[in-house]
Amino acid sequence: MTPISEMDEIISDEEIEEAFKGSNFGGCDPRKLLEQGVLKRLTGYGTGWTLAQIMCGLGLTTKKRGAVTKKGKRFAMGAFYEIKHSG
Repeated sequence: MTPISEMDEIISDEEIEEAFKGSNFGGCDPRKLLEQGVLKRLTGYGTGWTLAQIMCGLGLTTKKRGAVTKKGKRFAMGAFYEIKHSG
């Protein structure tokens, strides 16, 4: 497994933009919404339906139970350590 410190990106800005297309979160930063959503799932809390579907579509959570995937955990760690993403 690639160490988190060596990762260039987990989810690109383009992927996030495409995933959020057609949704309206009132001008909130989509990347921050994803970071908070994954953190909520990791701590046993839920998110709204739309954000849950976006997280699942990006592979951050599972479809059946909404459990955080390995990719989702890496995304959360990247947010915590403020790993720079391209874009």
